[in-house]
Amino acid sequence: MSKQIMIGTDSFEKMIEGDYFYVDKTLLIKELLERRGEATLITRPRRFGKTLNMSMMRSFFDATRDSSHLFDGLKIMEHKDIVEKHMGKYPVIFMTLKDVEKRTFEASIENIRDLISLLYKKHLYILENDRLDEVEKKMFMLFRSGETSEGRLESAIQYLINCLHAYYNKKVVVLIDEYDAPINNALAEGYYQEMIKFMRGFLGSVFKSNDHLEFGVLTGVQRVSREGLVSGFNNPKVRGIMDDDFSDCYGFTEEEVVAACEQYGYGDRYCEVKKWYDGYRFGDKEMYNPWSIVNFLSDGKLQNYWSNTGGLSVLEDIFSKGSPSLKNDIASLLTDTPIKMVYDPHITYPVEYKSGAAFWSLLLNAGYLKPCVGSTGDVFYAELVNREVKDTFKRKIDQWLQGQQQAIHDTILEFVDHLLSGDAEAVKRTLNEDLLNNPSCHDFTTENSYHMFIYGILLAVSRDYTVISNQESGKGRSDCMIKPDDKSKNAVVVEFKHLKELPADSASEQRGLEEEAQKGLEQIGEKAYVHNLRQEGYGNILQYGIAFHKKSCEVAMTGCTLRSARE
Repeated sequence: MSKQIMIGTDSFEKMIEGDYFYVDKTLLIKELLERRGEATLITRPRRFGKTLNMSMMRSFFDATRDSSHLFDGLKIMEHKDIVEKHMGKYPVIFMTLKDVEKRTFEASIENIRDLISLLYKKHLYILENDRLDEVEKKMFMLFRSGETSEGRLESAIQYLINCLHAYYNKKVVVLIDEYDAPINNALAEGYYQEMIKFMRGFLGSVFKSNDHLEFGVLTGVQRVSREGLVSGFNNPKVRGIMDDDFSDCYGFTEEEVVAACEQYGYGDRYCEVKKWYDGYRFGDKEMYNPWSIVNFLSDGKLQNYWSNTGGLSVLEDIFSKGSPSLKNDIASLLTDTPIKMVYDPHITYPVEYKSGAAFWSLLLNAGYLKPCVGSTGDVFYAELVNREVKDTFKRKIDQWLQGQQQAIHDTILEFVDHLLSGDAEAVKRTLNEDLLNNPSCHDFTTENSYHMFIYGILLAVSRDYTVISNQESGKGRSDCMIKPDDKSKNAVVVEFKHLKELPADSASEQRGLEEEAQKGLEQIGEKAYVHNLRQEGYGNILQYGIAFHKKSCEVAMTGCTLRSARE
């Protein structure tokens, strides 16, 4: 009988004692002890088991309780030397900052005060003997009260380390989960400078030349380099997604996913699962999104689970702040064309959206991109990770288009109706007069930017049809294909053409656009792009060649007779 799946819990103890589905990642402990620094930072995308692994490490190292039963039958117990030397041997401080995401700096500081108060509450027992004097006990209770000033709050973890060391006469293990969550949130909310100054003191006091510290582990999504937040730690080891260390400790391996699918009766759907949730590359390992896998195992639906978990701020401003070249590269990714990038592991905040290296590095760290197979070094081609991530990108385009002026939204609906009904003149008129020349819409510099623009429009208003880009069909890949749910309605195939230069006189420009649009239409026939649609039972197929030059276009069309798309 399959174990029950518990969605959303980050407690290792709860997972094991409740006998819930758990993928054994306890060898992380062995790897950490073999390769640790005084401070080790491990970066991974959100929802990849960072907090659960921290909870597991706390249970293993914590001297305040016997947790050995939690590890019965798990892989780390095979390494008796590690178990005897390290299990239950250290006082442990475990703190997660993942929920410190407030609208103001003051609210975030108050949130951290509350977390510190709860942390001190867990260790009230150390006041029961005389290892701390009265002054030290008074300071302890001040932190417990949650009434410390911002300046004193910066030393809260360091003071607790000192107290625990004095009580146990053993150095302390410190586990800080999602260390960068308050910083990333502050960047989005506009109080980055205040937060980075506080965090530099808050974490720096712990990890800089601390004689009371055995070792520390931090996890996060990004490595924040500005003003020495991490580089200022004492001998830090930073292990990101490009490093081989800990590569299979976060996320699920292919073997683990295959076994889970078989266990829960989804073995015959593994190939579909792979398309949706595989593709993450950490060091030398190919990994699956664990959050999406456990949700799929729970309800059996192949859908986008990951985009609903937050962490999309890096995408949200790209249309308004990104340079035209970045937007064109986004278009390339959506049409399954890899982009060339330079990976910079040292993210300097605030990020300029004109900097391609910084932007793509953020997306790579956050789990949206992966290096193409065979990539080496810091300069390589990258692509979207999988179908789930591509769906997330589409949703952001949808949100952007819905946020445009009402007049633009109405025009978009009108344009789509013309496209689906086969009214080529109306398609051309709406593009030329309303959409291409509206400054709210897009920066047009390449064929892909036009492609993305039209593709985004179709995605934003699609309700009763499916929009597909660059799907192999016939003898090649069509730019855009529209498939209605009702096969009696018109299907559409579109081929885009972009002219970089045209003669200056209007007559020659018009003639050049017409010729290029006709070439697009002929390519659809020569490459047999309609083949798959015919095979699927679509009888009415509209074929468009659309040629662009700057903010002008020409449309060539062949297909069935006119009728309203809304009929």
